Amino acid sequence: MAPYRASLSRTCLSVTATSALAGGLWSTAHASMLDLVGYGARGMALTGAVAADARGHESVYYNPAGLAWSDRRAFTVGYQHLSLDLSLNGDALSLDSAPATVLGFEVPLPFRGALANRLALGAGFVIPVGSVLLADVPVPGEASYLLLEDRAQTVSLQLALGVRLSETLAVGAGFIALAQLGGAIVVAPNETGRIGSTVNDELLADYAPTLGVRWTPAPGTSLGATFRGESMATFSLPLDADLGEGFPIPVPRLDISGVAQYDPRQVVFEVAGHPFEPLPLRLGGGVTWKQWSRYPGAIAFTAVPDGYPAQPKPEFRDTAVWRIGAELVPGEVIPRVGFAYEPTPVPAQRGLHNALDNDRMIFGLGLGWRPESLPLRVDAGVQMHELLERSYSKRADRLAPFGPPEENPGWPRVTHDGRLFAFGLELGIVL
Repeated sequence: MAPYRASLSRTCLSVTATSALAGGLWSTAHASMLDLVGYGARGMALTGAVAADARGHESVYYNPAGLAWSDRRAFTVGYQHLSLDLSLNGDALSLDSAPATVLGFEVPLPFRGALANRLALGAGFVIPVGSVLLADVPVPGEASYLLLEDRAQTVSLQLALGVRLSETLAVGAGFIALAQLGGAIVVAPNETGRIGSTVNDELLADYAPTLGVRWTPAPGTSLGATFRGESMATFSLPLDADLGEGFPIPVPRLDISGVAQYDPRQVVFEVAGHPFEPLPLRLGGGVTWKQWSRYPGAIAFTAVPDGYPAQPKPEFRDTAVWRIGAELVPGEVIPRVGFAYEPTPVPAQRGLHNALDNDRMIFGLGLGWRPESLPLRVDAGVQMHELLERSYSKRADRLAPFGPPEENPGWPRVTHDGRLFAFGLELGIVL
C-alpha cells in the first residue's frame, strides 16, 4: 500500500463557478448541506422535524405535498453558515467553513374548475460561496471525517410540484439535481517540445427523486411521509501520459475516480399536531431511515499491480434518525426548538479504512416573525451538533496484505470527537 499512498496522498477536485457557467450547469448539484443541517431557517431550528406540516419553499425538500396548500406567491432569500470544530487524538483539525446563499419560491398554479387552488410549484437553491462541487477525498487508510468535511460544499437545486387531492390529502413529487464531474487529463509534449498538460472537464447533470404525501385526519393534526432517492456526485478523470521520444518508457493510465459527495436513500415518517390545546404549541416528530449500506466508498484503487488485493468494502450500516421539534403558533413572534439524534453509519475502523464519524446529538433553536401589517416573513435558526466521543483500536491482522503494522504507527489507537455549528437567516416576501 505504501507506493499507492506516496503517489496519491490526497485527491483534490474543485469546480469553480466560472467553469460551471461555461458548461451551462451552474445550478446542478448535490444535497449534502441539506442532509447535514436541513433546508431553510425554520427547518434548521426544528432539526428537520417538519415533514408533516412543511410550508412553502421548504416543502421542496421536507415534503413536496406541503406545496399544495400554498395560496400566494412568495420569494425567499437567505444566508446560512456551517463551521466545524473537529479533533483527532486530541488535536484540532483545520477545516474550512461553508457559507451559502439560500433562495426559494412558491407559485400556486392558476388553474380553474376542478384544479383551482390545488396545484403549486416550488423551488429551492443552496449556493455555496466559491464552489459548485468540491471534493477533498482521502486515499484508503488516511484518517478523515469523510462524511462531514466537504459535504456542504455543493450547490443544491430542487424543484417540486404539490397536488391537493382533497381537503385533507395531498401528494407531491420533485427532484434534487446534482453534478457529476467527467473528463480527462492528458500529459504530452507541446509544440515546443516541453511537457505540458491539458485538462478537459465537464459537469454532467444527474437527478434524485423526492416524493411526499401529507394527510390531515383531524383539524390540527397531520401526518407526512417522504421518500428521497440516493444522491451521488461522482468524478472520473483518467490521466494519460505520453512523455515523448526522450522518455520511451510507457506510462500506464491513472484513472482518478471515486465519489465526491453522497447522500443515502431516505424514507421519512412524521406526525405533527397541537396536543395541549388551547395552548398554541405545535409539536412534530418522527423518524428518518437512511440506507447507508449502499455507500460505495470514496475513491477507487488505481495503477496497482496485477493481483493486488481488492479494496475492502466500507460496510456502512443503515441508520434511523429520530427528531422532535416544537414552536408556538400562531403569533407574530414564533419561538422554535428542536432535537435530533443521528447515529453514525460508519463501523469502528479497525482495518484498512480510516473514515472518522460519530453519533451526533443535534440541538436547534430559532425565531420566526410574521408581521400582520407587512407582506413579510423573517426566520432565523441555529444548530449545534455534539459529536459523541468515539475511541477504538486498530487490528494489525486486518491490515495485511496492505502493509505490516510498523508502516502505520499512528493507527493503533484512534479517538475523535468535535462539534458542528450552523446558523441561517431568511427574508420572505409574499406577493
